[in-house]
Amino acid sequence: MVVAVRPRSRARRRCGICRSRCPRFDAGAGRRRWRHLDAAGLQLFPEADAPRVSCERHGVVVAAVPWARHDAGHTYDFDQQVAWLATECSKSATAQLMRVAWRTVGAILARYQRDADAGIDRLAGL
Repeated sequence: MVVAVRPRSRARRRCGICRSRCPRFDAGAGRRRWRHLDAAGLQLFPEADAPRVSCERHGVVVAAVPWARHDAGHTYDFDQQVAWLATECSKSATAQLMRVAWRTVGAILARYQRDADAGIDRLAGL
């Protein structure tokens, strides 16, 4: 099931990498879809416009959306569910339950780990 969504006005026109406010560059490649958690047994895909913005630090990039990471095909909620399931059962079982490829589970876990490591200084206190 595809659901049309859009960011709130204050969340629009932000760099997909640093989230700073940027001027709009162009409409981009049109609409984009992300995989979200299933709803009533149906796969749910939020769909939104994917305009590009011109960031001073990163150049021309796809604008950020509040429900997904930059360059990710899944929502934050989907990633969090996959990461939790991977701690409770095997990678193959997680892939089967979430209806994705097991390589996708690995990519989500790597992305989730990078985000967790970004907020931690492993050498603090030495």
